[in-house]
Amino acid sequence: MAALRGQQNTIYILSSVEQEISDYMFHSLPQEACGVVLGEAAAGGIRISRFQPIRNVAPDPLHHFQLEQAEWIRYIFQEPTLIGIFHSHPRTEPLPSLEDIDALPTFAGLLNVYLIGSPVHPSDSTSHNKMNLRAYEIESATQTPDEGDEGIEYRLQPLQLRMT
Repeated sequence: MAALRGQQNTIYILSSVEQEISDYMFHSLPQEACGVVLGEAAAGGIRISRFQPIRNVAPDPLHHFQLEQAEWIRYIFQEPTLIGIFHSHPRTEPLPSLEDIDALPTFAGLLNVYLIGSPVHPSDSTSHNKMNLRAYEIESATQTPDEGDEGIEYRLQPLQLRMT
């Protein structure tokens, strides 16, 4: 996965994959949905070609997500390449929470794309069952020894997401 780091600031996702993610998110409500996205890195950027839902086994799935471990491990070594992780924020905007940032060390060495989706809250009938999907790149920075035991700090930087 390290080969994907720093290549592009744009992620391309098939519109059919975006629809699969949206359908799964709405089907999972009111709980948080989660899964992985697979694809490839090419000269033109990172392309997401597949979504795989993974069961949320968090003790409080209404407010947290935790990937079912056996399913998660299966996709780490899958072809096409594991590109990133997806989870939903059913009641808030698709912006990284403090819990999202705290969980980054779990995923950071294996992937670099972090997708968050949220339902568009209908103000009229035209936005029914629409998802607001945002993409972020997991970045790492070395800390000085007195800043933390692990020596690495992770953050999420916005990426441009384009449907194809």
